[in-house]
Amino acid sequence: MKLTVKDWKNRGLLAKTSYSLNGLKNAFLNEKAIRQEALASVCATLLAAIMRRSAASVFLVFAVSLFPVVIELINTAVEDFADAHFGPAYREDVRLIKDTLSAAVMLSLFISYGVCLMIIFF
Repeated sequence: MKLTVKDWKNRGLLAKTSYSLNGLKNAFLNEKAIRQEALASVCATLLAAIMRRSAASVFLVFAVSLFPVVIELINTAVEDFADAHFGPAYREDVRLIKDTLSAAVMLSLFISYGVCLMIIFF
């Protein structure tokens, strides 16, 4: 039986969780930036714990430090889609899309790590 998009979208929570975990695994294995941002999240969380912040603050640092990972996942998905849709040839419109996505990642890094540093040190 061939699965349609409607069938795929109407799967249960367990199946959808499996799809999400597969996406995380794929991104972690294939995207260096995801691995670097995940490591930065672990380091920020450990630093908060070492600095003896409250459990709530440590959790907040962890949660906030995942923000760039979320934006990077969106960036990766859109870039992969653009590459699959438009092919390997250089196109100025695709470059602008990718530059804009990169700007979103950069801003998420500044915001996230700035907030983490404020929580940890102030």
